[in-house]
Amino acid sequence: MTSATVTDAEIAARPRRRPQARFRKDIEGLRAVAVILVVAFHAGIGFVGGGFVGVDVFFVLSGFLITGLLVDEVGRTGSISLRGFYARRVRRLLPLSTLVLVATAIASFLLVPPIDRKGIAGDLVGAALWGANWRFAAASTQYMADTDKSPVLHYWSLSVEEQFYVVWPLLLLLLVYTLRYSKRRAPFATRRRVAVTLGVVTTGSFVASWQLTAAGSPFAYFGLHTRAWELGIGAALALARPVLGLLTRRAALAGSLVGLGMVVGSALLMDETTPFPGTAAVVPVLGAALLVAAGARVPDEGISKLLSHPVPRYIGRVSYAWYLWHWPVLILVNDRWGQTAAADGTSAPHASGPVVLAAVVASFGLAVASHYIVEEPARHAAWFQRSRARSLQLGGGLVSVSLVSAALLVSSTSLASNEGGASSLAASARADTPTNSACHAGFNGSEVPPASECRVGSGHGKLTIAVIGDSHMQEWRPALDRAVKERGWTYYYFGKSSCDVSDVPVWVAQQKSRYRTCDEWRNKMLDRVASIKGLDAIVIGRWMDYRTLALKPDGSRVDVASIEDVWRAGSARSFARLRKAAPRIVVLRDTPRPMSDVPACLSRNGGSAADACSFDRRTRTHLDAPLVAAEKAAAPAAVRFADMTSVLCPTDRCPVTTPQNVVIYRDGHHITARYSELVWREFSDAVERAIQGP
Repeated sequence: MTSATVTDAEIAARPRRRPQARFRKDIEGLRAVAVILVVAFHAGIGFVGGGFVGVDVFFVLSGFLITGLLVDEVGRTGSISLRGFYARRVRRLLPLSTLVLVATAIASFLLVPPIDRKGIAGDLVGAALWGANWRFAAASTQYMADTDKSPVLHYWSLSVEEQFYVVWPLLLLLLVYTLRYSKRRAPFATRRRVAVTLGVVTTGSFVASWQLTAAGSPFAYFGLHTRAWELGIGAALALARPVLGLLTRRAALAGSLVGLGMVVGSALLMDETTPFPGTAAVVPVLGAALLVAAGARVPDEGISKLLSHPVPRYIGRVSYAWYLWHWPVLILVNDRWGQTAAADGTSAPHASGPVVLAAVVASFGLAVASHYIVEEPARHAAWFQRSRARSLQLGGGLVSVSLVSAALLVSSTSLASNEGGASSLAASARADTPTNSACHAGFNGSEVPPASECRVGSGHGKLTIAVIGDSHMQEWRPALDRAVKERGWTYYYFGKSSCDVSDVPVWVAQQKSRYRTCDEWRNKMLDRVASIKGLDAIVIGRWMDYRTLALKPDGSRVDVASIEDVWRAGSARSFARLRKAAPRIVVLRDTPRPMSDVPACLSRNGGSAADACSFDRRTRTHLDAPLVAAEKAAAPAAVRFADMTSVLCPTDRCPVTTPQNVVIYRDGHHITARYSELVWREFSDAVERAIQGP
């Protein structure tokens, strides 16, 4: 037996003290940088368009700190106490996260319309069970799933870390035991085996992140499998601690400057259109890694000294609490007081500046208070520290409290619906959608069925049209079905959610990427329509939001001022293909845009909903004018427009319900199926006039 060999007896004889790694003041300060970037981004500070990279910095720090603790424990005791590790994680994370979840449930009951509480309750359950990231990833594949409005959306990153805390210690423990029963038990063998395993996991995760990001999958953003490499970079730094001190002073100082530039530069130069995480995340992740590595060599110089200043250290100390509080405060404040209209007619993504500032300040105040009242006392309570079982029981109890809060929120929703009135009417409207079919592709679909499968009517009617577009075409299908029945029309329907007919790539917010399946579907659809014989016209429906969702040739997003040229060129390409199938192209003017989600407004305002939810005709109609101008210019001889504005908005104040108490809108921009059928005659008249017009 060599002196480097460690026997089981020697390991057992060693004192079992917790590792006493040097406290890193600069890491506490780096937490401040991370949380400030995230809060600034979520508060809508325009020049911090990539502030979401603060989460990536947190991932690197978590991987570094947690792996350091685990590896130190293995080196000292020869094993890992899972009960001890999870007991510490419970005391560190769950008391505060539970407090915020319960507070969010209470605030949602007070501020959120009853119709929206059930969805929030489901999100609370996902967050409480450490599965929020998978819930939001799955929701992002569904049309109209606005995950960004969930007050616990930010728990996705906590779920990633918590899942890492479950998997990584188990994997390390497995490696320890496989080495214990092998012939090579030297400490360096354990470290090498861990390094090799970490390298495989990190590389595999990075490849998955790269591939899924390129494919536009929401699982790239939210998944543990696509984020594990970021935690793995931090873990690799923990394994490399013995050699980090060997860096030259000059290299460490230069590395810290470069690292800070990479992190801050990413926040300033990236935005939501940046394909992320994928290869783009390499920049902030390696930047954070350089800062951590440099701080190990020059903790009291350069950037590390700045990060160790008492001010950033204090912010970093409460960063976990601030991260938890800031998002629900911003979302709930915006939901209650932030429904203001922007100059171009869209709904503003944030409340006014003073309201947002007040929300940020309030969230920091809550963070400071809860840090001292809940986080620190729970973390260091001697009664729990003396018993791992008590800590684990505390964890189970806290999870149960969160689940009960979610259940009570659901109960309040059901009670409001059962009471009838506006809440019941709103709930019915929210669910009043056209019947879907294989001829309408969802976000992930790109197939176009044969024309015969998408035909409605005999095929020998007095008017035969192809109806194509997004959900703003689909919403008129109940009216079209009545026209088939009452007037003998025939129509072929091809649709895809949020996908434009004009040959212009678009950004899909739910998946945070270019809408590549839209490009594929559009090309197939245009070929399919061109193959149909005997069409009298082609009718296109599209929503106005392509004004800001369309992408320029360089991949950046357009705005209302720059959309016309891009839209004209794309429309000309698509219309040229469509004119081979029909002599006339009819574009439906988009519907008037309410000030907010109509069912939510009805649910919130009850008996006064009719007045509170109506909106101004002058500022909220014909908002698709830039698209109309571009479409006219693209094919002036063939394109005509059908306009239902005077039907939906016959007075200066646009109503949201009819005199028969039919709700007109099922959200903030789609009409209900019942209303569509109710005005079928007016709709078919408008289409016929456009087809027959000069």
